Amino acid sequence: MRSKAIRSSVLSCAVSVLAIALPLLTPVAASAAAAEAAADTSTPADEAAPAIVVTGIRASIERAVSVKRNAVSVVDAISAEDIGKLPDATISDSLQRIPGVQIRRDAGEGSTVNVRGLPQVVTLMNGEAFLGAGSISSVQPNFTDVPSQLLSGASVIKSATGSLIASGISGTIDLKTRRPFDLKTGVHGALSVDAGTGSNTKKFDPHVNGLLSWRNDDVGLLISGVYSKDHLGNSYSGIQRDFGGRLADESLANATGYGGFRFDDPTRGTNVPGGIDVNGNGTATDTFFSPQAHTGWNRVTERQRIGVNASFQAHLSDTLELVADGFYTKQNQYTGTSGFQAQGVNWQAADFVPGLSRDTGSTINGFHFNTTQKYNYTLQNFDSYSELNRAISKSTNLNAELRYKGEKLKLTLRGLYGKADYKLDNSYAQFSLSDGNQWFNGVGTYPASLGGNRTFNPLGYRYNTLPAVIDYSGSNVAFTLPSQLSSELSNKSAYALKTVSSENNQRSSADMKVLRLDGSYEFDSNFNVEFGARYGDRSTDQTVFDRAAPLYAGNGASDPAGCFVKWKAFDVQMNAPSCSASNAAGQFLTAGLTRLATDPSLAGILTKSTLPVSGVGAIYTIDPMAMKDPLSFQNSFYPGNKEFIQPGQTFSVGLKQWSGFGQLNYAGEIGSMGFHANAGLRIINTKLHVIQHRSGAGQPYGLPNADIGTLTTDRSFTDFLPAFNAALDVTSKLKVRAAFSKNMTLLNLDQWGGGLNLNYAIDTTTNPPVFHVAGGSSNGNPQLDPWRSTNYDLSVEYYLGRTSVISAALFRVDVKSFIQSATIIRKDIPDLDGVVRSTVPITANVQGKGGTLQGVELGGKYGFDFLSGWLGGFGVDANYTYSDSTSGNHDLSGAKEPFHDNSKHQINAAVWYEKYGLQARVAFNYRSKRAEQSDFAGITGLTLYQAPTKYIDASIAYDLNKQVTIFAQGSNLTGESEHYYLVWPDQKAFNNLYERRFLVGARARF
Repeated sequence: MRSKAIRSSVLSCAVSVLAIALPLLTPVAASAAAAEAAADTSTPADEAAPAIVVTGIRASIERAVSVKRNAVSVVDAISAEDIGKLPDATISDSLQRIPGVQIRRDAGEGSTVNVRGLPQVVTLMNGEAFLGAGSISSVQPNFTDVPSQLLSGASVIKSATGSLIASGISGTIDLKTRRPFDLKTGVHGALSVDAGTGSNTKKFDPHVNGLLSWRNDDVGLLISGVYSKDHLGNSYSGIQRDFGGRLADESLANATGYGGFRFDDPTRGTNVPGGIDVNGNGTATDTFFSPQAHTGWNRVTERQRIGVNASFQAHLSDTLELVADGFYTKQNQYTGTSGFQAQGVNWQAADFVPGLSRDTGSTINGFHFNTTQKYNYTLQNFDSYSELNRAISKSTNLNAELRYKGEKLKLTLRGLYGKADYKLDNSYAQFSLSDGNQWFNGVGTYPASLGGNRTFNPLGYRYNTLPAVIDYSGSNVAFTLPSQLSSELSNKSAYALKTVSSENNQRSSADMKVLRLDGSYEFDSNFNVEFGARYGDRSTDQTVFDRAAPLYAGNGASDPAGCFVKWKAFDVQMNAPSCSASNAAGQFLTAGLTRLATDPSLAGILTKSTLPVSGVGAIYTIDPMAMKDPLSFQNSFYPGNKEFIQPGQTFSVGLKQWSGFGQLNYAGEIGSMGFHANAGLRIINTKLHVIQHRSGAGQPYGLPNADIGTLTTDRSFTDFLPAFNAALDVTSKLKVRAAFSKNMTLLNLDQWGGGLNLNYAIDTTTNPPVFHVAGGSSNGNPQLDPWRSTNYDLSVEYYLGRTSVISAALFRVDVKSFIQSATIIRKDIPDLDGVVRSTVPITANVQGKGGTLQGVELGGKYGFDFLSGWLGGFGVDANYTYSDSTSGNHDLSGAKEPFHDNSKHQINAAVWYEKYGLQARVAFNYRSKRAEQSDFAGITGLTLYQAPTKYIDASIAYDLNKQVTIFAQGSNLTGESEHYYLVWPDQKAFNNLYERRFLVGARARF
């Protein structure tokens, strides 16, 4: 029995904590994530074995095996090797070692996570909802802003239970933080310091994390923190993805029409019956993909992270325990890009003939689709550019729990509050190396106060007169440029500033409040019942805007305050009827004030970059980091910038959910075999409140469509979700599991709240030039249904020892409803001058009819403890996942298109060693091809795929003594890249090129 004095002090402390925590218990906001009380593995210290942190690879594997063996459903886990040390650099990189988990990379680091091929994965923290700044409006977890050093591990729950009130379609990730009762009594601490660098960035990147904990038998307090700063390098080469392209065929009408092969060069191709033969096979029956632009760039992502985790636990009495947690993260990210674009003057024009192509045997619109490996261009625009995206994100998650444990009855009252903010600011600047003759004969019109008219680029080349070859037949893109352009690239005087802009800036915020009550009642040692209720309310607001500056105020503008212009560009003429600008002679002024790169206004902010393509060499751009404050940079060239909302990407979504569950748990024997089962029902009522912004008429000079008001939608739906799990201990080592569940996962919030967003491209063939609507997206539809599925699992697990298990699992996910992207052709959208000229492809989210994902997971962990001497330190950890899926769509080749992001095959293999104070691990990851995007560039069946990838990581550590460890780590040791293609591997699209990463450091414990 604990002393009254101790209890009194604990109670006083607890009252103070509750005074702070009680405002958080107001019944409000809920996220789609819900809790699984059973997933929380923390237990009071007096009920468990003495809490001792055993470190090392072997201990982390033991803990992961134990979690899997003792779980009430199908679960896999990762565990920290030491305080502040997960097995990999990021949470996502560690999670990908689990069977069925696939990740995406951002700047080379693991970011978003799929489970069993689907991104509809719910994220929890310590068994309840977690709101991260990286996924304010998305369901898919993105852990780039969550420091991995604050976590003790993570579980991937693959089969739902009744107590898991809301779950992902294919899985749920539960992040685990440390709490004081996880450690033994007394004062404990840890400190880790290391430095990283990249093979390309070559920067000194410091990382520091530490933990301090104190506890006695009744009360404990823990705080941990982390600071890191990284410079992550990656490069890109190939088709400029966001510019898209079009089909160009050999028919006479298409080849000689706008953007066709002979549109601006009658010498391309050969006349044959029925059209123009451009690939030399003697027919006019072929069609080709014509990209708008080819590009190469280098990018450095600077990430500065701060994270703090604090936890308080107290035994208020023999039956009452208080838990309070706080988790805070902040990330400042600066993504700087320097590169070039070789692109058409006219939007998506086929300014080339195929130098090397292949007939695929597939037809589209009656023409044979040919892949193109070599493009023989007549050089159009060749521009250098730089871009800076500044993203500042932060999130706070607070949790308070009051746990009652009686002899039969257990109750937990829990309240959570979460808040997250994300701010993105953009700045873009572009130079051209052409003479500008394609725009107003290369002469800009300016008022006398700015020096009058000026020639764009006296040393520039003349567009559409020089040959250039872009070759995709090798492993990377190769350019053959004309000698005139090659010599210009090294001459600052041949670069003319063409465009300055700030687009797609974003402000997003969300808050989440949850109140829930869970309980269980034990009838006897074999049978108990769990029950619970939960109320939550989550709200999310997103605003996307462009910046525009008032030009020629009191200096020729029809509006004395000036005309607002987003694209301050040489190819934009100030001739809009709503606001125009002209000089004394009545000539319309040029929006962008051009100047050469040698102009004093650009002194000290230029940089020279060597890019990841052959044949281009080094180019000059504005240093992206000179735009680290995007608004200040924009105002330094064009003062007075204001924000103009993009209505199609601006929305508010509110979610209110009432949830309840009941679950029966049974543990007994069938013959001599142990048997465990649970059966439950979850009931979830969701109320949805959506405010969309409506897009009006187009506005001049690149401004977004007018915001003409809001549209409010309220709807609700209720889901009844049964779940069943059973496990049979055939022997003391062999366990068989079976599971069944129905699941519902909410959509990404922009899929409910987004609206119509249009893209425009200039057409210089008309006088004056016209901004054509080139396409767009309609992201949101509040009537779309959430993802719903029925899941089946069957697994066999054979435990050979504390670090050894062999497992096999079959799974099937029948998706009843899901969201997919489709292209809708609109005939009612006008160009910016108000005239409807052509059909417009709009990419929209539509309700999918359902699909199936099924597969096999094979895994094995084995420690060679039985070997004598140094050989006993070895171990292996390997798994294979086969995940077959079909979305119901087909690509142009006729092949079934899988669910996006799903790789049919994934292999993980690691060899580890731990003995005599030495720890080492080498890990390999393989993913087969995956579908990235359907209907690329709005072309039905033109699916974008990512080719297979192979990554190798390694780490080594040595214990100098029981308190101090030195370590080194390397990731992407082979310099693996991501290669993308359109349906056929020889129709190459682009490459993401990532650097190798290395770090060395030391950890100390006391």
